[in-house]
Order: sequence, then C-alpha cells, then structure tokens
Amino acid sequence: MDARSLLRLTLRPGSVYYFQERSFTSPEPHYFIVVNRQPLARKVLVLTVISSKVERVRRLRKDLPGTTVEIGPGDYEELKRPSIADCNVVFRKALSELAEKIQRKEVGYKKDLPPEVLIRICKAINASPLVEEETKKLLGEP
Repeated sequence: MDARSLLRLTLRPGSVYYFQERSFTSPEPHYFIVVNRQPLARKVLVLTVISSKVERVRRLRKDLPGTTVEIGPGDYEELKRPSIADCNVVFRKALSELAEKIQRKEVGYKKDLPPEVLIRICKAINASPLVEEETKKLLGEP
C-alpha cells in the first residue's frame, strides 16, 4: 500500500503515528497524536506528543494547570507505562512530510486514541496560553 492510500485509510482526529522526530534530543520514536479536524482536506497536521517522562512534564508545566493530560495503559492500550501529553507543545506538519516518512517506512501506525482521551487533549490545548490561536482554530471538537 502506498503512502497516500495509507493516509486516506488512517488519517483522522485521534490517529496515532509512532516515529522519530529530528527536533527532539531523544533518538527514540514517540507517539504523535493527530488532533486537528479534517487533516486530509487541510493538508496540515496538528500533532501533540506523548511522553513517558510524567514527573518532568508535571514540574515543567506546574504553572499552567489544565494543559497536560495523563494517559496510562488503561486509557490507551498501546502504552506500556503511565505517560503524559504536554498540550502546550503542538507540532504543525505538512501532510506531505508524513507521507514521505511513511514512504520511507519511518512511521508506525498505532490504534486510534479513544475519543474521550482525544477530547481531553483538545481541551488542554485550547486551555494553553502557549499555543497560537490560529492552531487552536484547526482543532474544533473531535
């Protein structure tokens, strides 16, 4: 299956892709969650990332209540340990960039995030003073 076909089948709010991000200091791949509505039509992805460094993110964001979402294996079975989404950090990527990563087989597709967890994440992104309003407008209700 080519990258475009895979994207047409899998890309929607709540889709989770597992890949390495060059801008991160860690060489490990991370879980990236698609949070914007109509990602295929807009040709842009708004992504947030799940971190297993729960305490570090809590400390970092202690002055920004309501902007992190803790997710455990009971919420999302792909996770092996308690994790957290720092909803103050979102990535905007061109759809073509994800398609290229898929073509090069650098991306793993994971089960979709449950809708109730996605809703919590979107609310936390909307609560963040660090996320641009233009980006928030792309979210909508999942």
